[in-house]
Amino acid sequence: MKKSITLDIDPTIMEKNMRIVKENSVEEEFNKMLADTVPTQIVKPRPGFCVKTFTKPDSKKVFVNVCLTEAIPCPRDITNEELMQILNSEDPSSYRVPMSIGEGRTEQDKSGAPVTVYDVAVNPDFFSKIEKDDLFQTFFLTVVFEGLQDKYQFELDMQRFTILKNRKSIGTLQSHRIQIRDVKNCEQKTKPLIEEIQKPVLKKTEVSAPKKKQFIYRLRREPPTGEIKYLLAEFMIPASVDLKDLNLEIGEDRLVLASKDNYECVDFFLPCSVDQDIIDAELNRNKDMLSVKMPIIN
Repeated sequence: MKKSITLDIDPTIMEKNMRIVKENSVEEEFNKMLADTVPTQIVKPRPGFCVKTFTKPDSKKVFVNVCLTEAIPCPRDITNEELMQILNSEDPSSYRVPMSIGEGRTEQDKSGAPVTVYDVAVNPDFFSKIEKDDLFQTFFLTVVFEGLQDKYQFELDMQRFTILKNRKSIGTLQSHRIQIRDVKNCEQKTKPLIEEIQKPVLKKTEVSAPKKKQFIYRLRREPPTGEIKYLLAEFMIPASVDLKDLNLEIGEDRLVLASKDNYECVDFFLPCSVDQDIIDAELNRNKDMLSVKMPIIN
């Protein structure tokens, strides 16, 4: 049985799957072609933080080492409000995040079990921003997870991730081949490291159905370690979505957020049972964040 919750709080959140150009080290063939036309350098990044997530549907552990190198440009410095406006615009890809996504490899976790690890390198100044700002951190990790999925053709559980507190990386960080750019100014005045290959133009006889936008969201447990007290779901909703058009329903083991606007319904199962009678939903206008606190049933 689901319980419907009226959101009589203030509005605002962001979309998840915007076609943001991810600046990756793409397929080997493209890298070889690039090496012949654009000067490159081999860099060894340093550790930043490590994220643990899981594949779907088999729940295998995946670790992402977010690492740092000055060889990668920093994206244009913008405020939270500007980020929201860009992501809610007709061209969200106008804001690009340069990054280098390395090849997957097998390492051992703390228990000695084999796990898959990827290194993702970014500019240190941008890293400082995502370390301190929850909105940019959620946005950045969404871009990283989608970049990994697009490049390696697997699915990640994007609401189920943890930033490790006691380890900055798993295994030895790998070297990256990076194009040589002028990155003295932390602005995106030049083209991105790798441009997304342009898709073929549709013929006049072909019709492309408009895609629905998606909300950015994540699900985490509190506290991060030890006995779980509650689950916390966090959503970002653009200002264009009217609060009265949102409908939040929570069952004992399921959450559904629907919108009457042109947004896809968010629908996922919870990892443990929650108490439907004491759900706390709050929408913070300043952070553009809808927080749904769900105490678990022991």
